[in-house]
Amino acid sequence: MTFGQLAGLIAAIAFLILVIFACILLNQLSKTMKETNKSITTLTRDVHYLSQEMEDVLSNTNTLLDDINRKSEQLDPAVKAVADVSQSVSEVNASLQEMVEKARLHREKRQFDRSIFKFAGKTLVFDAFNKFRQHRKQKKGMINNE
Repeated sequence: MTFGQLAGLIAAIAFLILVIFACILLNQLSKTMKETNKSITTLTRDVHYLSQEMEDVLSNTNTLLDDINRKSEQLDPAVKAVADVSQSVSEVNASLQEMVEKARLHREKRQFDRSIFKFAGKTLVFDAFNKFRQHRKQKKGMINNE
């Protein structure tokens, strides 16, 4: 065998090895593509199922939101009425506090007036008694002088 034939044989063997590796690579790539297609099919099916579920959830959410809005509109007059009652109660409370304060001041004034009248009455009685005693002393002094 000559060098040319030997070089041709080596080149043919190298090309054969290259073709074998290319076939193995293409076979593995084919398997990978099949698995990828299965995964994509599964994901597509799952996404479709999830999108249907999400539509149901969104529909229920919209229904609940509409229901809540209707009920809150129905509650608005009640809340306003409670606020009005609260305001009225506050006003009544303020009026009662004012009335109680006036009654307390009136009672204190009456007690003060009573104590003044008692003091004046006692002073009047004491003065009258002192005048009576002086009058008796003077009378006794006149009787004793005679």
